[in-house]
This record gives sequence, structure tokens and C-alpha cells, in this order.
Amino acid sequence: MVTVPMVCELIAKKLGSKASSHTLNAETSFDSVGLSSLQIADIVYEIEDEVGIEFDPGRAADVKTVGDLVELANATQSGGVEA
Repeated sequence: MVTVPMVCELIAKKLGSKASSHTLNAETSFDSVGLSSLQIADIVYEIEDEVGIEFDPGRAADVKTVGDLVELANATQSGGVEA
């Protein structure tokens, strides 16, 4: 199961020292913390590897917040979304 703290930890790693200047939670949008599309893709790939799922690229592209990503990951993992 993918959790909000798990995704926030991945974001914090990408942000490095800039992470402390942001509040990371389910409502955090990737744009608001300044992540590039490459950094977001890296986070998505890390989640896929860690939990053994594969996101539908079209649905993953629509993800805007931490909560959206967690919801999509868990739905994909449980078979609620076609991979």
C-alpha cells in the first residue's frame, strides 16, 4: 500500500535542502513545490518499483497532487484501475 508519508518522503528526497521550506501532505501539488516533470516521473517509477505495479501512463499524467498519486497507486495495486 502506498501512503501519503511515503510519497512525501520521496518528494523530500528530490527537493533536498529545499524540502524544509514546504509543507508536504496529501493536498500538496507537485507544481507548488517546484518539481520538474522528470523529478515527478522519477517518483512515479520509484513507487512502481517499490510496490510492484505499473501505472497507466495516461492516468499518471493527470496526477496533480500527492493525494492523487497515492489514490491512483492504491487503486492500481488493488486492481481497481487497469495497469
